[in-house]
Amino acid sequence: MVKKYDDSLISVIKEKEYHKNINDVDVLVKPIPDCNIPGAMDPRLYASAKKTVFMMKFIPKRLLKMDASPKSIARLRKMFNSVDSTPMVEEDIVVENHICLTRDSFQMPIISYTPKVRNKNVPILYYIHGGGFFAGHHGVVEEAMKLLVEKTGIAIFSVDYRLAPENPYPTGHEDCYDGLKWVHENARHVDGDSESIFIAGDSAGGNLTQYCTNKALEDGLSYVKGQMLLYPTVNMGGISDEYVDFDINKIEIYDKHAKAINLSLGMFGNSSSMLQDLLGTDNILSKYLTPYSDVSPNLPPTYVTVGEHDFLAIETLAYARKLVKAGVDTTTVLYKGLGHAYIDHVGNYPQSEDCIDEMARFILKYS
Repeated sequence: MVKKYDDSLISVIKEKEYHKNINDVDVLVKPIPDCNIPGAMDPRLYASAKKTVFMMKFIPKRLLKMDASPKSIARLRKMFNSVDSTPMVEEDIVVENHICLTRDSFQMPIISYTPKVRNKNVPILYYIHGGGFFAGHHGVVEEAMKLLVEKTGIAIFSVDYRLAPENPYPTGHEDCYDGLKWVHENARHVDGDSESIFIAGDSAGGNLTQYCTNKALEDGLSYVKGQMLLYPTVNMGGISDEYVDFDINKIEIYDKHAKAINLSLGMFGNSSSMLQDLLGTDNILSKYLTPYSDVSPNLPPTYVTVGEHDFLAIETLAYARKLVKAGVDTTTVLYKGLGHAYIDHVGNYPQSEDCIDEMARFILKYS
């Protein structure tokens, strides 16, 4: 129950944060709390990344290839499915397992997280994990969900949808939408407010979140009060327009950390090329897979966050710009010195806890 950083670093992040206009978007920038070098990697992340850079020297290049082959998928799943958080939640959080019967009668697991002492009619968060549509599970972000419950007293449901390629598109997307409707129907079981539901997801889960929100709009469902997109995959179709040009050179990189940062960018930066094969569809430009292509002005308030050195940073900030241009109430947060998947590292990085604080503030503001 001991996190790997001092609480003072959380305070420093909040004291040093500032607003910056980036391409007409008001971005809340969160600096590294204990490093002022432009383009540097967070020292905690760099300590881990250095080891990876060293180990990569001894791994055959053929084993680093990312494709949709069974061997590659199995290797990547082993990596993506690992839990790398540190238990830090002190309160007793009630964890319960539920089953949602999907449209094709699949018994889909949904896990709820609630305080031991519950209030009535609390907001509900419906969380969708990431993992490239082919990996991941609720356990990867479980400590983050518990921490969010501890800080807010809300109820959270986390879904384990079916994964590609065994379950091609639109199975996983439809699973998540079926889960949203199940949460609405079963809110009373956790003393939740069925008319105050927020959806959140990281990476591929951000794509699935936007899918659910878009479908809810189409179906006239009014209970989605906000969505939170954590470094989301929103432009799988690779659309290049006035908002985004995919110029990786725009990412500021400290020379001494370049190998570690470029390794991360290079390792996952081309992964979108395999998603079409994984999902088993030729319609990758569909607004349901590439929500960047069609942004509705009727979307609910949206929280967007990404790390400075994330391979999805350019498209995430471009998407935030499109949301703002469409008139969507948008909150954008950029973490300096971080890459991808920081919500997975609660208890390890102070920024992960700060992200939970920002999510909590967003939910309480709009509920």
